Amino acid sequence: MGLYTSFSTSDYYDEPSSTPSKKQEQAPAQVQAPTQKITPAVRKSLYDKAQAQATKKEKYNGVDFRKKYRVGQKVAIQGPNGAYRTTNGSIAEIVAENLMYVYMEDSYKDSTDQWLADFVTDKDTIHIL
Repeated sequence: MGLYTSFSTSDYYDEPSSTPSKKQEQAPAQVQAPTQKITPAVRKSLYDKAQAQATKKEKYNGVDFRKKYRVGQKVAIQGPNGAYRTTNGSIAEIVAENLMYVYMEDSYKDSTDQWLADFVTDKDTIHIL
């Protein structure tokens, strides 16, 4: 209802109205929270921790998709929850050791006449057909 309470028809007339219009109050200035000063020693230690985390790479020890599967191979993909995402798929591309794209040939084609693609990781169960 706020829109109609602020509407005044006198705003649309050329001659001045006899009733004074209420001016909107200005919003109070935003209050900034006090900031803590970080000492250079703490800043350096935080930077070192961030660099160590950024450079740390977890080593993948699972099955290498590039060695086990080939492009065009027929597979069925079962998700981590046990449901089959596709029962008739073909491998479109093997991107990394634990990531590949599979065309779901039991689904429908898109507007460019391509099958829908599924992203398959090492958490999925892959059945060779």
